[in-house]
Amino acid sequence: MKRTALLLALSANFLLGACGGESSLPVATGKASITAINAIHGSPVLSFLIEERTLGVVPYKGTLPAATYDDLEYIFNFELFIAGDNDVTRIASQSIDFIADQHYTLLASGSLAAPTLTVWETAVRSFGSADTVFQSRFAHTSDSLGSIDVYFALEGVAPVQGEQVATLAFGEISAPFDYESAEYVVILTTAGDATDILYQSSASFVLARTNMIVSPFDGDANDTSPIVVRALNIAGGAATFSDPSYPSTLEFLHGAWDLGSSDVYDDEALTSQVLSNHTFRQLTPATDIASGDYEFFYTPFGETTTVSLQTAFTASTGLHFRVIATGTGGTYSTLNVGLNRRSINTAVKLNFLSTSSNYDFIDLYVVEPDATIEGTLAFKTGIISRQPNAPYQLVPGSYDLYLTRFIERETIAGPFRLDVALGDVVDMVVYDTDDTAVLEFEILSGPGVAP
Repeated sequence: MKRTALLLALSANFLLGACGGESSLPVATGKASITAINAIHGSPVLSFLIEERTLGVVPYKGTLPAATYDDLEYIFNFELFIAGDNDVTRIASQSIDFIADQHYTLLASGSLAAPTLTVWETAVRSFGSADTVFQSRFAHTSDSLGSIDVYFALEGVAPVQGEQVATLAFGEISAPFDYESAEYVVILTTAGDATDILYQSSASFVLARTNMIVSPFDGDANDTSPIVVRALNIAGGAATFSDPSYPSTLEFLHGAWDLGSSDVYDDEALTSQVLSNHTFRQLTPATDIASGDYEFFYTPFGETTTVSLQTAFTASTGLHFRVIATGTGGTYSTLNVGLNRRSINTAVKLNFLSTSSNYDFIDLYVVEPDATIEGTLAFKTGIISRQPNAPYQLVPGSYDLYLTRFIERETIAGPFRLDVALGDVVDMVVYDTDDTAVLEFEILSGPGVAP
């Protein structure tokens, strides 16, 4: 069933066929499936390939939908892009000889320089349309935890030694278990000590006919918790069993040039004030916020008769959020964003947002220090103002940044000097100024900015 030296095998088969012999090529007898999990803490998204065909990308703490193939032998590969390189870099490969009706999970852990690949195998699970149960396996993918006991039960059920669903070291996974669809709590304790609770989630509802792996990961700068327990669906996607001991945080940024100083309330009656005298370009300190739905009402500073801006906001547990006021001329709105602060080991991450109402589209140039933008291509063109962007990646170094009108070389901001090292995360915002033809850069967090 090997695919090594395929060209030679085909040639040999041709000769045997000419002599009346039978084919020696592998013959599939059924199907098997595979997915992947990324547990490499500082990694960017990893491309996952079967042979040279991409199956998808796998973020840290994430997975991708299972893919089904004939029960033959394949080489599976992980690749990534390093900022400044023209080609992707292959970091790890694993040969798996598929067995029919089996499901494989390939776990990537360790470091990007020396990844560890672990293969988990279980029988493919099929559900009937009337089934009311789901299937779960429990794994250990957190580098910072030692051996753990995992408890999975209805809310209010305390951990009792001996009733754990699994005792796991890093890289291990349990047998599959069936549960009736309901709300469940995940509790992690030190192995052998049910009183030493390391993580206890709130109750989360699990749909019937779900097939998932529940596993802890080390938290990163996007999380408020040092450990995050994820439910990784075999069909793709992931959800978090959040620990309410680590609430989300919320900060407010004023990016609406002519909105004026504002008070902010979280009730329609304007009796519960959360901010006073919130001024243009002010970023408030992050404060804890419970998960749930909120409405915020902006009024002119010192007034409680006029609402100049009203916005709805939803917070989930364990993440960092920012509400950004934007707009002009009496038409205002907010961007409600989850902050992306996670550092990666392959690039500088630039989170870039334009709050400008004077320019709906702008171009960003990134050039060598003291260089001009003449004869260069824009680093990013057509950046839409008042809309979140995916992070940009830079090579470590020193740069001058410029902004121009869309598809023009008329400078409207810059030069702005930026010195960055590998792994830096820069949170940059652009604002309108008193001069409608000029914008201004500001770094909210990153190198050289006090936390």
